[in-house]
Amino acid sequence: MEKTSHDKLNCSLAVALATIGDPWASLILRDLMIFGGTRRFEQLREGLGISRNVLTDRLNTLLEQEILRKIPVEEGAKRMEYRLSRKGW
Repeated sequence: MEKTSHDKLNCSLAVALATIGDPWASLILRDLMIFGGTRRFEQLREGLGISRNVLTDRLNTLLEQEILRKIPVEEGAKRMEYRLSRKGW
């Protein structure tokens, strides 16, 4: 059975479902909410048992939709963490 894509519809609910309706995206958001809204890539990957490429793809989608923000762990650091934006909460 083929999945129907609703992301082309001009509807806020359809856009939301296209973004967070994906099972991995929903689990990423769940983990972020459980841990206070902030996690690093490896913490998400290990906690969910998700492959790097799938996690990268879902995180990029959530960043594009401004559901997440990517910020350095500390000033000048190369390591980044993902935080839920206000829209994400």
